[in-house]
Amino acid sequence: MRCFQADMVFPVNAASVAGGSVLTEDDGTVLGVFAPGDQLSEDVPVEVLKGVLVPGFVNTHCHLELSWMKGLIPRDLGMDGFIAQVVRQRQGSTEEQRLLAMQAAEQEMITKGVVAVGDISNNSSSFAGKAVSPLYYHTFIEVFDLHPTRAEEAFRAAEELRNEYLRSQGLDSAHVSINAHAPYTVSPQLHERITSFAREHNSILSIHNQESEAENELFKKGTGKLSDMYARMGLDYSWFKHSGSHSLQVTLPFYKNNRKLLLVHNTFASRQDMKDAKAFAAATGLGLFWAACPNANHYIEGVLPDYPLMQEEGLKLTVGTDSLASNVSLSVFDELKTIHAAYPQIPSEELIRWATLNGAEFLDMDERYGSLEKRKRPGLVLIESGGSRVLGADARARRVI
Repeated sequence: MRCFQADMVFPVNAASVAGGSVLTEDDGTVLGVFAPGDQLSEDVPVEVLKGVLVPGFVNTHCHLELSWMKGLIPRDLGMDGFIAQVVRQRQGSTEEQRLLAMQAAEQEMITKGVVAVGDISNNSSSFAGKAVSPLYYHTFIEVFDLHPTRAEEAFRAAEELRNEYLRSQGLDSAHVSINAHAPYTVSPQLHERITSFAREHNSILSIHNQESEAENELFKKGTGKLSDMYARMGLDYSWFKHSGSHSLQVTLPFYKNNRKLLLVHNTFASRQDMKDAKAFAAATGLGLFWAACPNANHYIEGVLPDYPLMQEEGLKLTVGTDSLASNVSLSVFDELKTIHAAYPQIPSEELIRWATLNGAEFLDMDERYGSLEKRKRPGLVLIESGGSRVLGADARARRVI
């Protein structure tokens, strides 16, 4: 057994404990959180730490397979410019370069305190690494195709990739989903095929949402930078009919009988969008979560979502890093620092909840991760002045920059 005492312990599921201690088995399983003065076994030496002890972080939105693109795409291109660059450069590396980049990116997450990841996959390049990774992964097989006549073909390709993932991992279907990329990259027919399949398999789902103002303009008026981008790419978008409303109002009805949905980015979601989405979730029983990826939002669009508004509206937020094509690190803690710097009025304990228990609940793995509760093995992170120290699943300390 090991015992860690810190200036503050934040179990997440309970109030913070000043001068508290966390007792664990050698494998990191939590045996209890104790206040000063509580009786502990005299046989267990106490390791005294300066800082705040919290559970390991949960990264709910990542694109591990894009790690090789770090530094290749300039900042501030807007979503249309960013997408064009990803498409243009997608084949610009060798298989070895991709594998090495993914390995380095995963190691960064581990040393920065991440214990679990919701990862987007468009191909199988990350599957072998995930099979032997110490991280928990839920893989979202991402599908997109604009034309209604190709919906079934696109979905079948995604289903084949899902089956390949299952064979590579030796896992059941609970660890993988098929989901839409974004409202503006799937036809209604494909969207319905995706959500229908998810209902059959009781899957959790994720979708990029309102990452740019251009997305709202496309659905509201049928014009704007995304419409222009499709024209430049020679894509047939003639079937699309603008709705006069934001994209979220068009998207949500597809999910009326699904279990859980993560809306990712939400940079340009309005208060009314949030209210409407909350009402929809309450009426349909949809478990609705909202992923904060501030560093990617700043990288691509140069703006941040209004997180205090989201907090005021009572949204259930999680934290993601997006990809190294749109970020400089895959550190969840770096995302929290960005939010805190922009919105210091949000309590630190609330930010930690977003980055731990909320993410664990979305990914269906809060029985192990997300809080310092008895019998869980969530990992330990020490947040200290000037940096952090990660106490891994086996409770061995490693430095974090």
